[in-house]
Amino acid sequence: MSQRIWLPIGLALALMMLGSSAKASTQLVVPNGLQEDVSFWEQVFSKYGPDDCIFHDRDHLNVIYAVKHLPSAPVQKVFAAHRALESIRNALVHLASGEEAHNDLERRIVGLTDVRLRYPAYYRFAASNVRCQRGVDLQPSLSRSKLHLRMVKRVLAEQKLPVDLAYLPHLESGYNPLAKSRVGARGIWQLMPATARLYHLPMGHGADQRSNPLRSTRAAAEMLQSFFAQTGSWPLAITAFNYGINGTMRAIKRYGRDYLTVREKHHTSVFGFASRNYYPSFLAVRNVAARQEGLAVMAPRDPEGDRPF
Repeated sequence: MSQRIWLPIGLALALMMLGSSAKASTQLVVPNGLQEDVSFWEQVFSKYGPDDCIFHDRDHLNVIYAVKHLPSAPVQKVFAAHRALESIRNALVHLASGEEAHNDLERRIVGLTDVRLRYPAYYRFAASNVRCQRGVDLQPSLSRSKLHLRMVKRVLAEQKLPVDLAYLPHLESGYNPLAKSRVGARGIWQLMPATARLYHLPMGHGADQRSNPLRSTRAAAEMLQSFFAQTGSWPLAITAFNYGINGTMRAIKRYGRDYLTVREKHHTSVFGFASRNYYPSFLAVRNVAARQEGLAVMAPRDPEGDRPF
């Protein structure tokens, strides 16, 4: 999680902007236009594992060129992923030349391409826009969450916040209270030192309360409440949890408070693929985890065409 700076606000303002609808809502819905991206991330968390490489378009996640199961050896894994990536890029470059598809991979790519986009300039850009997304084994996180999930949902409910926010630690830490990032974030919510100071969490040697699930959850709940009060929506507030509230507010000032507009138009060196996909990946992990718990969620349809490479 990147370093964040939070703007102080009064409790009265936070309560006013939260409003009765936020208090009553326990489940966050998938916005229209985000269903395919959420479905992609559901596959990442439930269908594929860490040794699977999903080769897809960076901007259009439903365009999945191929899925390759990688060798277990680290060096072989890197080389296999690179070879597969180069094969896909070469196929796209060949199609960008205007020539007909001449193998199964190229014919598959043409089949994935909207008929309105089947022209050289599209394929030329797509060749530089391919990335590999590794699958995620969510089971260890789901197992760890059993120790804390009831408490987290209780704290969120006490603060009149959507209990769906209890699934954020799956993304942040895998629900590991001892998790520590290379930039100094700790605990199930991966709180930074600045957050600990703001919410009065002691960080002395042997007593870093960011690793205390209850106390860190109370701090995270206050922070999320503040973010919602400032941004006016849960998609933007949750994005701010990853990207930072200051950057999110700058994006709002320029593009308005519509999440999908901000997500599409806001581009900075920090607001990259991970931040842009934080909210849909949160919704996906919520859906997968909730289904494991036997709870009903509105699951978007699966994208098509994810056959192995």
